[in-house]
Amino acid sequence: MDISQAEVLVSVGRGIKDKDNIGIAERLANELGGVLACSRPVVDNGWLPAEHQVGLSGKTVKPKLYLALGISGAFQHAIGMKGSKMIVAVNKDARAPIFSVADYGIVDDIFKVVPLLAQKIAELKG
Repeated sequence: MDISQAEVLVSVGRGIKDKDNIGIAERLANELGGVLACSRPVVDNGWLPAEHQVGLSGKTVKPKLYLALGISGAFQHAIGMKGSKMIVAVNKDARAPIFSVADYGIVDDIFKVVPLLAQKIAELKG
């Protein structure tokens, strides 16, 4: 699915640390019925293809829900997602710029928070 058409986006940034870790975000996206997206460093590292990139050099998106996981929120990325209806950011750096555009923020490690979110959503769905 084209990320610019998705109602729910789960987007990963440099904080995902390695291509092998993207699976935790994919699981969350699947539980939410959403689509996986990313910031430029993820594309630059070859972890996801360019059509998943949000931002100035990627696509502009306006989903109902945008989950920013391990994304610093640099201007170039924020410009592509600031039209989202609800932005939820998870980043261990409390000073990350993403929190200035987020509606809700969780200052914690994505490797702790994301699996718990996916599990809780799966339980709620039954």
